Amino acid sequence: MTEITMSMLDVDLTTKQVRVVDVTEEVKIYLGARGLANKLIWDLVPQGADALSPENILHVGLGPLTGIIGTKTILSFKSPLTGWAGRSSISSYFGEELLKAHYNAGILLRGKAEKPVYLYVYDDQVEIRDASDLWGKWKQETEVTLRDRLKEETGETFGVLCIGPAGENLVRYANATTEFVHSASKWGGGTVMGAKNLKAIAVRGTKGPLYADHRKVWELFRIYATSPKTAGRRLVESRWGHFKSMPDLLRHAAEGIKNNHYGYHEIIETSNFLTHDLKYVKWTDGCPGCAASCFRPFFKNTERGAFGGEFRHDNTGGFNANIMVGYEEMAEISSLEDELGMDGEELGGLVAWAMDLYEHGIITREDLGGIDLQWGSVEATCALLKKIAYKEGRAPAALAEGFRRAYEVFGEKSKWYAFEVHGCAAPTYDVRNKNAGWGLRYGTSHTGARMGAGIGENFQESVTCCYFALPPFIQIWGSEYEAYRIFLNAVCGWNLNLAEIKDMALRNYYFNRCVSLREGYHPSRDDYLPPRAFDEPITDKYGKTWVWDKADFEEEKRRFYVEQLKLTEKGLPPGKELERLGLDFVIPKLEPMGAVG
Repeated sequence: MTEITMSMLDVDLTTKQVRVVDVTEEVKIYLGARGLANKLIWDLVPQGADALSPENILHVGLGPLTGIIGTKTILSFKSPLTGWAGRSSISSYFGEELLKAHYNAGILLRGKAEKPVYLYVYDDQVEIRDASDLWGKWKQETEVTLRDRLKEETGETFGVLCIGPAGENLVRYANATTEFVHSASKWGGGTVMGAKNLKAIAVRGTKGPLYADHRKVWELFRIYATSPKTAGRRLVESRWGHFKSMPDLLRHAAEGIKNNHYGYHEIIETSNFLTHDLKYVKWTDGCPGCAASCFRPFFKNTERGAFGGEFRHDNTGGFNANIMVGYEEMAEISSLEDELGMDGEELGGLVAWAMDLYEHGIITREDLGGIDLQWGSVEATCALLKKIAYKEGRAPAALAEGFRRAYEVFGEKSKWYAFEVHGCAAPTYDVRNKNAGWGLRYGTSHTGARMGAGIGENFQESVTCCYFALPPFIQIWGSEYEAYRIFLNAVCGWNLNLAEIKDMALRNYYFNRCVSLREGYHPSRDDYLPPRAFDEPITDKYGKTWVWDKADFEEEKRRFYVEQLKLTEKGLPPGKELERLGLDFVIPKLEPMGAVG
């Protein structure tokens, strides 16, 4: 069986040079997407480089299983928000278009264009095109304009990944979206696009996927598609999407309420998922090959206009009860943040913090450009979102920079009210809740307070598998690693055993952590929770009180490092394991920094 070739489109926006690179050997070691990106960032981004400079790269990553187990496209870069390893994960059909153009290892973007541009990819035809007339447009208008323009030109429908005003203005947590609501949100992927003057990427592929054994791949996919396990997953995910789980978590003190001050409040009951579904939700959709089909878009008409979108933890959970509103109000707020182009989890935490600071007189109406930032005000929230996206006014401009940089503007008193970990807002999965919260995951993350920091999650984003699509594969083939092994061998023509798959997962996790360690992250200094996690207990609807004891947290953290993350008790990758996994080349750089165990 012949192995497939893994091809990456390499685009230099400064020199306007475009080439196709064979990265098959690298993919055999690191797999794709986030795994391959670790090597690209390590080799191409100088240590200490400004994340907003042309020295940073953006890898729009696919993996060998994109479009079959994989439903994700992974943007990887040095984060403008944290300065460490960053990635933004996005669902949709965009990755499949790139796969069908036969760039099955994604796109590497270097440098910076002189003026606003978009990247045009139509199979083998690749062009860097002027986007001056698109610059300044909001997200939906950008995508519709570009899709219609290219449809008229080619007769084909393109996948479009684009940024909004926040990305153009270098808000440090700007996102990129496709199909209007699918969002690559975390750590500033849209900011990196804006820093490169890259408004959008438009892709159309017509060649079909590349598989080493098409018959075997089809047989595996048939087993998955017809399994009762897969049908059961669809019944759960496709009925409600994710707008049911948010109020469920709120009642268990696992999502923020009033800037994470409460464990329960009656405001939660205004987020009624059944009412929202019956009034506004129109259909169900899913990503290519995915049985979960958890995409549940809504449309709402109000006196302030028409709004559409989708509720997820990423764009809703950070706001919602955390700013004291329910689902009726969130229909407008979520839509606006998506249009402006910002990570709603980060933005929601910052807006809730700003409301807290306003209530306590630490920031003023004058600081906010005249906004009366009261809890629960849709008008005030929407006005603030626009000012943040355009960096208008003292407080909004500071909020656009994230918590750590905003402290310098708002002062020492503001810090206690900030609910952040590693400089990232932590409004969802409240870190104090030891059952449903993510205190240990967030507190030990080398990327910031977000999903995707563990060994398994890292590997999912190298395979490009969606967390929510994975359960049927585990149930059918016994474990996620066994499912990956079977599909990778069929797709790529490899002969990997289970131990090799597990080593690849560990290698990618260590390497991703090493990128952050090289860029200044260190667990001895950075791995802690906000003061309120220890000082301010919260009680859920059912009477359970949650708070961390500092000594208990430190002990649990050490155990988590060793048992879950395969690190030393100090949170460092073991030197012998780095050598065994072929990562010995990172040791000379990290050892003088005290960053090797």
